Amino acid sequence: MRFAGKLKKVMIALVAAVTFTTTGLGIAGADLQAQAASTPSISAKAAIAVDASTGQVLYDKNSTKPMAIASMTKMLSTYLVLKAIHEGKLSWNQKISVSKAVAKMSQNKTYANVPLLSTKTYSVRQLYNATEIYSANAAITALGDAVAGSPHKFVTMMKKTAKSWGITDATIVNACGLTNKEVGSTIGYSNVAGSTENMMSAQDIATVAKKLLTDYPEVLKTSSIAHAWFEKGTSSATKMDNRNYMLKGLVKHYSALPVDGLKTGTSAKAGNAFTGTVKFSNGNRIITVVLHAGSASDNGTEHFTQTAQIMSYVYHNYTTTTINKNGTIKGVKSADVQDGKALTTKLVSNSGNTKIYLPVGSDASAVTGKVSLKKTATTAGKIQAPVKNGKTVGTANLSLNKKAITVVNGTKSDTLKVNVTPKSSIEKANIFVRMWRGIKSWF
Repeated sequence: MRFAGKLKKVMIALVAAVTFTTTGLGIAGADLQAQAASTPSISAKAAIAVDASTGQVLYDKNSTKPMAIASMTKMLSTYLVLKAIHEGKLSWNQKISVSKAVAKMSQNKTYANVPLLSTKTYSVRQLYNATEIYSANAAITALGDAVAGSPHKFVTMMKKTAKSWGITDATIVNACGLTNKEVGSTIGYSNVAGSTENMMSAQDIATVAKKLLTDYPEVLKTSSIAHAWFEKGTSSATKMDNRNYMLKGLVKHYSALPVDGLKTGTSAKAGNAFTGTVKFSNGNRIITVVLHAGSASDNGTEHFTQTAQIMSYVYHNYTTTTINKNGTIKGVKSADVQDGKALTTKLVSNSGNTKIYLPVGSDASAVTGKVSLKKTATTAGKIQAPVKNGKTVGTANLSLNKKAITVVNGTKSDTLKVNVTPKSSIEKANIFVRMWRGIKSWF
């Protein structure tokens, strides 16, 4: 977050005017419900909505073009911090020091920061909370140093991780999202233009958010905190007001959309941007991203209004169906078997229950699958016996009304898939049966 002005209080009447009610969508919500009937008109330069578990794309606008992402960078940085904690390389109560360069950055009140001193130490938990709640730039930079040893080594880790997720066209120059010049010469790169800042596409960001929620869902416990203190009772005490105004109690909260994360981003190049997530009353969790939803402003709300429109659209325009484990998939034909007692087998899903979003009015029977067998499981294109039920022999690419169901996967287009396995275990035929079949094949 480029601007560090504290969250301004807004009259209760304004909160009531923009809040969903339990019986409808309220005054401001009326427009959202009207939007729900058709694809919303979003002015953001790019946007996407995906299911948090499968990554199925539910709304898309210009989602593959890399753009400045500002502090939404911190989701990738947070992933690596939590990974280090889970691997025992950091601990929550561990005290870490900050470099003079990081301490200097933290004193700049032009940016979102909590004041840090190079002569003091801070717990990982303190710096993590400052990052997630207040978008503190120096705090996440200090955590990156603790994880990797230096800012540049941490950026290398960020790039490698992003690439492993299929994100190949990102620009990453620091852990926090400021420009190369703004982080200072020690943290920045001498061979990179000062105006350079981190860039990803909306699809990239959705991929990062999905990985973060899948692997470390505990991030929501902190990203959902509206207010907290940093070093309360000391001379460095800082009231931290979350810049995600869609959280409960803040000015763009909608009671029908219980948003609990994830990350805002604001810069001149990124404008107002936001990665949001909400778990609907029906149990479905989605991730939304809007890039450059309005001009940069610490008090701007366009990114929240447009996020609410997208979330409302998804809620009102989709239902879900589930392919259960060992469930049949329409269009998946029996597969030939090599050397089995049976010469064919029915294939069923071998994935955990897989949720699929259907446009309202669509029938679950419109979901079909096309199987691709694993080479290691086949001989001459046939499933090689013996095979036990439960062993994956291939995948079924899923389609809806004969159109591939797309999911986010970094910068690559991908299709929603389920693993497949024989419906029943396949036993291998004895040698005499196999020899007889071989003889018959000559005639």
